[in-house]
Amino acid sequence: MRYAAVVMGIVLVGLTQLLGCSVNPVSGENQLALMSEGEEVNAGQQAHRDVLAQNPPYRDAALQAYVNRIGQTMAAQSHRNHLPYTFTVLDDPAVNAFALPGGYIYITSGLLAYLNSEAELAGVLAHEIGHVAARHNVSQASWGAVGEIATKILSEKLGNPELISTLGELGLRQYGRDQELQADGLAAEYLARAGYDPAYMVNVIATLQAYDQFTGGGSEPYRDLLSTHPSNDQRLQQLIAQARQYGGGRRDPGHETFLSQIEGLRLPLGNGQTVQVRLLTARPGDNFERLAQSSRLRNNAAMHLRVLNGLFPNGEPRPGQLLKTIQ
Repeated sequence: MRYAAVVMGIVLVGLTQLLGCSVNPVSGENQLALMSEGEEVNAGQQAHRDVLAQNPPYRDAALQAYVNRIGQTMAAQSHRNHLPYTFTVLDDPAVNAFALPGGYIYITSGLLAYLNSEAELAGVLAHEIGHVAARHNVSQASWGAVGEIATKILSEKLGNPELISTLGELGLRQYGRDQELQADGLAAEYLARAGYDPAYMVNVIATLQAYDQFTGGGSEPYRDLLSTHPSNDQRLQQLIAQARQYGGGRRDPGHETFLSQIEGLRLPLGNGQTVQVRLLTARPGDNFERLAQSSRLRNNAAMHLRVLNGLFPNGEPRPGQLLKTIQ
């Protein structure tokens, strides 16, 4: 197996030299890229049409405009701020955000429901902008194309296509984890440049981890490397410390502003029923067990409210705190 891995490396190096590289806009280092920036934007435009054909935008012009405004603010801080970025809220209960080549960035209504401030929204969008800025989509597509060629060559030479394919997939997965970590670092940097405290990236990752733990879902592959709570993860804290050289932290994180924007957000409950995000102000003596009784959430509703409000696993509301509930 070690011999096969070495041969795979030799073939990949040869192919990348043959096919050519470009300069990474973020690191300044050479990076495999089999398409120009114009081709990247055109590919993104086509994929954008396909995404919207399969998953329509959320029907709320004010919310779309708000997300676009925050997104454009963050895009202006990026290493590729000349691109015509497009930000779209998808009507999708899945907790997700993603980017396409050329600056097409999406966040689902499901993920919006679990965020708790404008700074967290900015962090999510900045993370996706980071993928675009570093041309991660282009690089992954390029490596995928090279990998297919290498797999075919080595399968013919070594006669073990399953092993060669597995080695190629493992290489791309590792590369993906590195990309995610780089996007986190860029998000922290862009947050700081925009005036937000870059530590809000910790809130974003903690929210994703809390959602995964509550639902029993699987984390993104690289997040398995964060074996502790993100506030204790040394690598993440290092990225945030580096981002602070750009300043940041003086801008209002926009907790109440953000919540007012998502009040009334519609989410499917199942069986054709729809629920909405509603706001309430915690009163003295309120706790999530009591608030859950008036919520339309099912199954462990109190814990679900904690996840929604960034207080997982055992937090309780403070009197006067603005909270989200589901009605």
